[in-house]
Amino acid sequence: MARNKYPEETVNLILDTAQRLFIEKGYEHTTVQDIIDNLGGLTKGAIYHHFKSKEDILNAVIERLFRENTLSAKWNKIAKDENMNGAEKLKALLYEAIVDEQEQTFRSMGIHFQNMPQMLSDLVLRSVNDIAPQAIKPVLEQGIQDGSIKVPFAKELSEVISLLANVWFNPLVFPMTDDDLNKKCQLILGMMSMLGVDVTDIYPAVYNMNRQINERESRK
Repeated sequence: MARNKYPEETVNLILDTAQRLFIEKGYEHTTVQDIIDNLGGLTKGAIYHHFKSKEDILNAVIERLFRENTLSAKWNKIAKDENMNGAEKLKALLYEAIVDEQEQTFRSMGIHFQNMPQMLSDLVLRSVNDIAPQAIKPVLEQGIQDGSIKVPFAKELSEVISLLANVWFNPLVFPMTDDDLNKKCQLILGMMSMLGVDVTDIYPAVYNMNRQINERESRK
């Protein structure tokens, strides 16, 4: 197939193919040549005309995947729910982050953040500079005000929760066996209980997330 004379269509074809292969084979097991071989004749030059590297393609796949950002929409709806107190909203935020379809698709691409220091750095900074103040801190402030959350430091706690959830408790950063996950869950359960928040009932979703990731890795 000759190079598509419509650049947007060419880019979409590359991204569609790359995303499918990342999900099927895992990001680290997919090569640029694999992507080329599945483009129906599109040349390597056509790919490198639009993308500098496989990681550049991944970044574009992720950006396109989250362009509509369904998780943010769900979080905004939770934050505005007048029938929930702060502790209930915090638990709902964490649960939706686990079961959101876009997040699941992202996790299914088999990215290992420890092998991608720039992406890991971006995740850490986004956790503290964006997710914590915009999504978690307002919910904590409500919880402190309505008495459902027992801590006076909303800003600092929002950063800790965001870092724990997105980095320390993230199987894409630190792969976990069931035993590892159980110990981490018990620690977080104790910490959250001290705040007045019971997150026990979201653990089945956490275990299911970790199981799916481990099963995909075992098939690679």
